Amino acid sequence: STASAQTEVKFKTDTTQGIPEADSTNKVATSESEADDSQSANNEPIFIVRFIKMIGRLPWRSLLALALALMAQSSLEPPAQNGKWAVFLYVISALLISLAILKKEWQLPEAEEPSEKAIDLGVRTLPFFFMIALMILAFLSFKDNRFSSYNVILWMGALAAGLWAFWQPEKKIDWAKLQNTFTGWLRGVHPSIKVDFWKVLVLLVFLASAWFHLYQLESIPVNMTSDHTEKLLDVNGILGGQYQIFFANNGGREPIHFYLTAFFVKVLHAGLNFFTLKLTMTMAFLLSLIYVYRLGKELGTRWTGLFFMALLGFSAWANMITRVGLRLVLTPVFVAPVLFYLLRGLRTSRRNDFILAGILTGLGLLGYSAFRVMPLVVVLAVVIFVIYQRGKKSARHAWSALGLLALFALILFLPLLRFAVDYPELIGLRTLTRMTSAEVQLPGDVLGVFFSNFWKCISMPFWKDGNTWVISVPGRPGLDVVSAALYFIGLVLMLFRWLRSRRWQDLLLLLSIPILMLPSILALAFPDENPSLSRAGGALIPIFLITAIALEGLLTALWKHSRSGFGKFCTVVLGLALVGFSASQNYQIALVQYPDQYKRATWNSAQMGEVAREFIQLTGKADNVWVVGVPYWVDTRLVALSAGFIGKDYAVWPQDLELTLANEGPKLFIVKDDDAEGMARLKEVYPEGFAELHTSE
Repeated sequence: STASAQTEVKFKTDTTQGIPEADSTNKVATSESEADDSQSANNEPIFIVRFIKMIGRLPWRSLLALALALMAQSSLEPPAQNGKWAVFLYVISALLISLAILKKEWQLPEAEEPSEKAIDLGVRTLPFFFMIALMILAFLSFKDNRFSSYNVILWMGALAAGLWAFWQPEKKIDWAKLQNTFTGWLRGVHPSIKVDFWKVLVLLVFLASAWFHLYQLESIPVNMTSDHTEKLLDVNGILGGQYQIFFANNGGREPIHFYLTAFFVKVLHAGLNFFTLKLTMTMAFLLSLIYVYRLGKELGTRWTGLFFMALLGFSAWANMITRVGLRLVLTPVFVAPVLFYLLRGLRTSRRNDFILAGILTGLGLLGYSAFRVMPLVVVLAVVIFVIYQRGKKSARHAWSALGLLALFALILFLPLLRFAVDYPELIGLRTLTRMTSAEVQLPGDVLGVFFSNFWKCISMPFWKDGNTWVISVPGRPGLDVVSAALYFIGLVLMLFRWLRSRRWQDLLLLLSIPILMLPSILALAFPDENPSLSRAGGALIPIFLITAIALEGLLTALWKHSRSGFGKFCTVVLGLALVGFSASQNYQIALVQYPDQYKRATWNSAQMGEVAREFIQLTGKADNVWVVGVPYWVDTRLVALSAGFIGKDYAVWPQDLELTLANEGPKLFIVKDDDAEGMARLKEVYPEGFAELHTSE
């Protein structure tokens, strides 16, 4: 306004031939004063308007939905779990998410369209017939539940012939380039090294995940259970030349974990102990994170893969079923690569991906019985793909591709298939006793128990994870607060996007969760065993993939709506805060609460074994140690194992104590603190003996 007034006065001065108006200066001054007053009066409204506009540009619906979801899940944390309040907050959060999608605040990455080309079904005839012949010979040779050099060679020969018959070379190796690179190194001409910061970031996330799983692995958890006794005895049998295919004792167990542990003991010189059982499963899980990252990229962006790897790697659920040292984690370990190769194969029509998916499916069936539902997910994926892509070339040969996958899965499954034919009553014993009244009578109506189990399992990530202290912190949600809130948001996003765009991968992920939870849901005869973090472990993969998609979608929306460096900085801070809070709570669950309650629930066999080891080192009398038996107390074989003597059983019952008199030299008896009968009998048999009270950790 001041510039305008000055221009007007100057113009009048010029046009009046140097005779200005008498009050021109006063007019300018008045005009400036009025402008200043007006600007001062409008400062506050302008600021408010600008603030409202800035808030309006933010995806506030998405942020509010996240805040409400976090509040809802926080109200489900023990001990004061308020289910009604959580449901109310989650419903409001879902409505806000729907509104955010309609307003295009929260946009998820679009999937690449499937290839239009048909899958090549060509086959090399001669190696194909070799494969069939070797499969038959291998199947016939897998008798008496034993691996041998002969049948393993036939088995691997069938696989090699199958690869020869069906594998398609994709890239020729540039030997000249490799030779030039190698000779350049020898001559001191080194290629320039460029730092890829994205790869460095991925590596850092992987190392952080590895730290979560390796931290205090030797002491968390501290004591073995009877299941671990059976595992170590079976591994010891393998080292002694008993190469079983299926380990039928203790309900029946698949072989991969035992042979992997035997490899660590024999080749890597690890000890035959609890730590080696835990280490093998930890290494298997960490290796699977490579496919977790690739699967996230396949269904989203590279950020989806990174968040997927981080959230799953930090997860207490995955950590507990890994570090317990049983074969439980092998289900998600194989689910991730099978899904990756299957989905990429359907998208690109690459035959080799179906071959790899089949090989990994067969290996997964040799890992843990809960993986037996994975073929249902594979078939479901192909069915959904064919329905959605009907009429296109890529869909015409999808069934043939499924057949190719099944063929290679069958080759890898041959040893267990032969055992199933020879011993049908043993291969499914554990499943049969859980699903039917083979062991105990069903507790009620089958459908009623099924739907009750279904609801408990499907709500497990938000509500309660069961009462199995060996692999969980009983009574708390299966997920941490951040992961559960993002998982809920992701479910709403995936469902909404599927309803709008009919993306077939969304439908597959949503349906795969209850299918992969079936091993837990179908515990109809023992509903108290449901939900189970281990039997439902395969659902970890779609659950955390959906969680990662939600987080990536939120941060992408915030980044795009940020028009300044400060806004982008706040987006980064929010992402780090969410992942950091998730990691912090998972640390508390898996590495503080879990080991504490595990110690309280298990017998202190490791400490008993240490006392026995010190006695044996002092006296040299390995046969002069006994554990006085009491029903439902410590596994006496575990005490011997913890002392370093596998295969021994230190049990002696009070009425048999006189038999120990035949052993000469000093003797050690371990007695339960409230076993009055055992102490009385010891005083009778050894009146000059003395007792010391050892307090458990």
